Amino acid sequence: MELVEFNILCEVYKEGGTDPLKIAVKTGCNLNQVSGTIVRLQEKGWIDSGITEQGYKELQQYKVDNAIIMAAGFGLRSLPLSRIVPKGLYEIKGEILIERQIRQLKEAGIGQIIVVVGYLKEKFDYLKEKYHVIIVENEDYYRYNNISSLYAAREYLKRSYICCSDNYFSENVFSNYVYDSYYACKYTEGYADEYCVTKMDGTYITEIVKGGSNAWYTIGEAFFSAQFSETFLGYLMKEYNEPSTKKMLMDDFHIKHIDELRFRLVKYTDDILQEFDTVEDVIAFDPEFIKYRDRLLSEETMKGNKVPELFEKYGDIERYNSAVTNQHTGRLHLNENAFGPSPKCLDVLHAIKLQDLCEYDMATKDFLIEEISRQFSIPEDDIYIHNGSAEVIKSVFSIMLERGDSILMPDPGWSYYSSLAREKFSEVHYYQVLKDDYTYYMDVEDILLKAAKYQPRIIVITTPHNPTGCKMDGHTIELIVKKNPESLVLLDQAYWGFSEEDVDVRRLVETYTNILISRTFSKYYGLANMRVGYGFCNAKVRHIFGLDLPLFRENTISRKMAAAAIRDNAYYEKTNREMCSIKTWFMDTLNRIPEIRVFQSESNFVAVTIENRDLRVLKNLLEKNGILIRLFEDRGEIIARIAISLKSEMEKTVQIIEAFVKGTEE
Repeated sequence: MELVEFNILCEVYKEGGTDPLKIAVKTGCNLNQVSGTIVRLQEKGWIDSGITEQGYKELQQYKVDNAIIMAAGFGLRSLPLSRIVPKGLYEIKGEILIERQIRQLKEAGIGQIIVVVGYLKEKFDYLKEKYHVIIVENEDYYRYNNISSLYAAREYLKRSYICCSDNYFSENVFSNYVYDSYYACKYTEGYADEYCVTKMDGTYITEIVKGGSNAWYTIGEAFFSAQFSETFLGYLMKEYNEPSTKKMLMDDFHIKHIDELRFRLVKYTDDILQEFDTVEDVIAFDPEFIKYRDRLLSEETMKGNKVPELFEKYGDIERYNSAVTNQHTGRLHLNENAFGPSPKCLDVLHAIKLQDLCEYDMATKDFLIEEISRQFSIPEDDIYIHNGSAEVIKSVFSIMLERGDSILMPDPGWSYYSSLAREKFSEVHYYQVLKDDYTYYMDVEDILLKAAKYQPRIIVITTPHNPTGCKMDGHTIELIVKKNPESLVLLDQAYWGFSEEDVDVRRLVETYTNILISRTFSKYYGLANMRVGYGFCNAKVRHIFGLDLPLFRENTISRKMAAAAIRDNAYYEKTNREMCSIKTWFMDTLNRIPEIRVFQSESNFVAVTIENRDLRVLKNLLEKNGILIRLFEDRGEIIARIAISLKSEMEKTVQIIEAFVKGTEE
């Protein structure tokens, strides 16, 4: 039987009639093709006004015997949720994932359904009673790949659907009759690390490779015909005990024998099939899944997932986590340098040798320290390098703080400070960062009063200040350092470079031993992912802060990029002028709207308030339009922090904010 005859015979059987127009719509064939095929089927005696007994007998050769659903895996990329519930049992859009697939199979007339389980196998037991499925245990799930699940279910391999428990089909793709073996595929234009079809013989796949672009890639269900299953089992039984075979995915095993194991390619669009590798994939498809995830994790905690006594003192402490995202545009929530690093940094990568990868950097001197010394006219003995300014700050807290010590920090301020303080069981006190009409400023009087009262081990000053963008001048900083000789003043200058320098760093570190200045190559220099931080302190105490530095220097490639960046002053002066120009335009444009106030900022971000508006609603609206921002709280008021990006992104942001204020947003 030809494929077109099969498709039309199936439709006649399902619909109980031979209306050419209806059949054409259902099968995707043109009307002439349908009419001609109906005539041929009538001549063969397979149909008249409907399917005949002979036609039904012919169709039965293509009847599906069963479906095998593989649900044995760990779901490692879905931790910690997969510790509680396997992916196949996730509740997505109000339905349990595997139950939805079982119901679709049964609605299609598939009576025998086999579920192969392994990890958390007992959680699938209820399916036996609820849906009368057959449960098969894969005892090798924890050490071998999914070929072991097919081996566990080998006695059921006939005319069989092979399904994955983490697939979501928006419509029922299954049928009680299938023409021949096939593998479902979706199309990708960009690069995908998937099994991509590279050669075809008509509708049959003849070559598949891992990774590709502008290609159809295998995803979703497959169907094994009786002949396919027989050939597949022959190879499987012969080769399974080879160690390399057990570690294979089904896809790799198929590729190995692709000349004998012929799959048709069946094309799906994105709206038909979803496959969930991670929890983030699920949330992107069903935002309500966040509530389900949080409820399960909370319930697990309530069950008494108790921290062992050895670690009990840390049981209530949560690690600080930065905002996550998978998008690469509209990232106005991380204060990155949207203009990127100097192109000379890329030249460093092109010049990397294998020697740079395999050797420890054991040179007498650190070339990056030498370069920083030249650029800032600061002695090398006053400079140290770390893998990011956040790590500099963490090292300072680790060295300086003990249980019960006090620390003084800004409010509002970066919550990372208080998170680190809690890890050291220190008492946190706050000084005020105040605002007038269009400017934030640090309350120096409040700093001095509270420093005298609490005798803090560390006083944190962030300048330019995150999240407000205000600065503290060098004379005021020196006053605080001088009046608090028993406190370490941690001067966090992560956003140094975006405005004129007004702190005499050399004078401070050479005059006082109780100040440490932290900077980074992440912001101004645009090397956030290279993780290089640096700082200054008096040479007399440098070795103390060095106690918590990594044993070996930060990686050579990152430091070479940092050195290349710091030498290219012309590039950064140019991009900073461009950023400042865009920032001024952005601030002036929004400040013309009476309800909006944008505060002056000495950094690459601004703080924004809007009268009588819930900025959480604005944040969600911007996110729907691909723009991410951060919110912070200032004495009960929610304020937006928006990083300055390229002009096109800032224009888009302005348009959305204006529409939000006017109430015309969609």
